[in-house]
Amino acid sequence: MPEGCENAPVRNRAIILLASSCLLLAACGDSPEPAAPPTTLAYVTPTTGGPAADEVMDGVREALVGLLMEREDLERATAEERADLLMERSSDSAVLEQQLAIYANWMDRYPVHPVLGSHWTEEQAECAIVTMTRVEGTVRTGNLVANARTGGMSVVDAQALVQPVAYCVDLLAMVRAELTTIGVPQDVDCLLAGVVEEDVATWYVAVFTDGPAGFNAALSEGVDLTCPTDQ
Repeated sequence: MPEGCENAPVRNRAIILLASSCLLLAACGDSPEPAAPPTTLAYVTPTTGGPAADEVMDGVREALVGLLMEREDLERATAEERADLLMERSSDSAVLEQQLAIYANWMDRYPVHPVLGSHWTEEQAECAIVTMTRVEGTVRTGNLVANARTGGMSVVDAQALVQPVAYCVDLLAMVRAELTTIGVPQDVDCLLAGVVEEDVATWYVAVFTDGPAGFNAALSEGVDLTCPTDQ
């Protein structure tokens, strides 16, 4: 069995999410020549073909049929024809395999994501990677995830990594929880007075562009440093 396919619950969630994405985009791919996943991805892409690959493709088709029947009120036969058309518009199974690789890598590593990943739920992590794939496309998402680092990234790339997270989680609430967890000496409500979620997003963009020093500088500009310490 190909690496990563033995985890049925993860694979099944990926099938439903990718089918939904396929339906909304009217295609599984975003380029006529799908590139292989960056070699730095921790998840090894399954080999095309074989029973496991066929099972995944059948699962995607069946999920698409169900989504079409539910969302467009189609009879099953019509939904199956539409699903087949959508599947055909994917250039080949390499695109799906790359999406599965990106998904599996992300879900394995999201708790250590610099943007408060330890506070995310599994559903929020799924939302973030699917949103990024829809906005940026499969190939660019793979490159962003593989090459993400604290410091040295462009603003555009940093925003592409942060914005899907900001869409799926309440960054302000998570910052509040993080400050409470680490036990800052100042009153948290005072520190965050006037801070909005967009401000928090810019702090984490700074993590990717300028590293911890950039984050600290952005944070110091956003919070109220005049707050008294708790006694």
